Amino acid sequence: MNTIFIVTEANATVATGHLMECIVCAEELMESGYDVSFWINDDMEEGLKKRIPCMFWEYHISIENDYEMLLKEICKTHPNAVLFNLRELSEKFSKICRKAIDKTISIICIDEFGHRNLQADIIVNPMIDSYYWNYGESDARLFCGAQYLFLAKDTNRFHKMKKIIKEDIGNILISMGGVDPQNYTIFLVREIPICFPDAEINIVLGGGNKKRGDIYRKAEGSARIRIYENISNMPEMIYHADLIICAGGNTLHEAACVGTPAIVLPSMPHEVRTARCFADGGFGCVINVENNLRDKLWEACENMRDYSVRRRMSDKGKGLSDGLGLKHVMDIIKTI
Repeated sequence: MNTIFIVTEANATVATGHLMECIVCAEELMESGYDVSFWINDDMEEGLKKRIPCMFWEYHISIENDYEMLLKEICKTHPNAVLFNLRELSEKFSKICRKAIDKTISIICIDEFGHRNLQADIIVNPMIDSYYWNYGESDARLFCGAQYLFLAKDTNRFHKMKKIIKEDIGNILISMGGVDPQNYTIFLVREIPICFPDAEINIVLGGGNKKRGDIYRKAEGSARIRIYENISNMPEMIYHADLIICAGGNTLHEAACVGTPAIVLPSMPHEVRTARCFADGGFGCVINVENNLRDKLWEACENMRDYSVRRRMSDKGKGLSDGLGLKHVMDIIKTI
């Protein structure tokens, strides 16, 4: 049986996207007959650990500082491949792994930031912005572009369905990622019900959101606001929304794929570049969050009231993403 080790992470500072991508990947591999095991940080939230579909090992906080057991188990088990999907695998650690791991074992890196000479056999970079595709003198096989992003299986199903754009916005989804480091959700809970006084508002909180208590209190008493956690039907929720307000991560890709118009509040510098690339392709209204955030949000909301703006944005988004990233990456892995 083919065996794959997957090394990933999620905690209070690292968004859950890496872990969710790996879970989708693992489920697909297991359906194809692979034996899969995870290596995760021991400070991961317990609810996230329960979503892992296979056996997992735990390292202490950072794999780069606690890797001896991983390397020992690789030598003992001799998997076909080790897949790293971390926030940012260092060049130094990639060299340690390549030196210690038998050359017959493939090293696969899922990476977002580039600009490092990663020692690997395969590098998959799902960023839409080619700025991040630079790996210097690395001799790895490179697969770069948004077409390689792991999205939930259902995403492609909703991509194939006709997206209904309504004259009026009646259903708004707010999802600021796994961590929401800028605490935009609280701000949006206050502003969006005023911007759209007749709309239903659904809020999805990530596993690393530390302000959930404040968010629940802020929404308390409003019959129009519903809050969700640990959901398994995100593509469906995005599809049924008339408008989504999100950060510049995986949720933005999902929104484009299913054709739901988006207002984007980037939380990190790389999300700014991602959001602008989507906007350049005709999808998403990107807010410059540096100053006058409230005024800019209201301006974006007013712009989104225009049916023709949302119709064009929906069509452009579906042209930028087809939701088949998982299939593309599975095809790569199965060549090993």
